Amino acid sequence: MLEHNGSKVLTTYDFDDRFFGKYTGSKGGFLILKEDGTGIYRYDYEQLSKGCPGTDIAFTWGFILDEKGEVVRFERPYGFSYPVIYNCTGENAFRGCTVRTMVDYIMEYNNGTLSISSSSDWKKGR
Repeated sequence: MLEHNGSKVLTTYDFDDRFFGKYTGSKGGFLILKEDGTGIYRYDYEQLSKGCPGTDIAFTWGFILDEKGEVVRFERPYGFSYPVIYNCTGENAFRGCTVRTMVDYIMEYNNGTLSISSSSDWKKGR
């Protein structure tokens, strides 16, 4: 279970190992989703505010589960999107250390490519 907007949400990271790994783009930012439910996020651009330490954001993560305990996914014209929750575990957080939890989407394209909605060009396996 993870938290979002003050509510506990059923989640799992134990779903499909093809989603684990590093998502990168053309700039220095990245997302790493580890198979133990932890991860690291680094913005493509400077997000530091006064009192916001470092650039890497450590978090726990999970796919959102529905009432039947199945991973939520939405059918899209390009394939599917899977909502994922990140909960920060260190001092650093999202949006210049102002937000401790974030919902993101892993987008699965019909050709098998995986990308992340929070960055326009982050793809898995680059």
